[in-house]
Amino acid sequence: MRHPLRAALIFQGGLVVLAVALCLLFGLTPWASMEWSLPALALAVTLTVPLLLPLLFMRHLNWAWAREIHAVVNQLIKLLFRRAPRGSVVLVAALAGIGEELLFRGFIQDGLDLLLGPIPALLIAAVLFGLVHAVTRAYFIIATLMGAYLGWIYLATGNLLVPILIHALYDWIAIRYYLFKLTTEPAYDAE
Repeated sequence: MRHPLRAALIFQGGLVVLAVALCLLFGLTPWASMEWSLPALALAVTLTVPLLLPLLFMRHLNWAWAREIHAVVNQLIKLLFRRAPRGSVVLVAALAGIGEELLFRGFIQDGLDLLLGPIPALLIAAVLFGLVHAVTRAYFIIATLMGAYLGWIYLATGNLLVPILIHALYDWIAIRYYLFKLTTEPAYDAE
């Protein structure tokens, strides 16, 4: 692919458009639940921390599944961001947070909640989230758990902004972490 970062931006931006279109088509308005407030921001920052702990510790695990995830993610980060302009990480992370949370929590989870109830809707949305992120089998499980966590937070707060911010902040920190490791640890670059 000639311009992988451009493709990623178009894809993530397209998810925002798709999610909004699907919500409008089916009469869902998850953005109406977004409450922009300092407590919502503080909650999102606080609830991002549990997602970061596995990211930081997984690199030190010498298990095959952890090494496989690291290798796949490392290659993707190098492909997309190694020589990317400043600001591109923030833009991709923000678009991913907005688009994916509008789609998986705002459209799928909210829509299925009307048909099946909150818990089945949360679980189905989480599994679909995991499938979309399944770069390895182990990552499918991790992403499904992350989807369940984000879905639970949306269910508990009723505020779609909170999982959007958590998702975007997590992606931004994870990408910056991998880029930092690429520049400071030669072993990262060799993988």
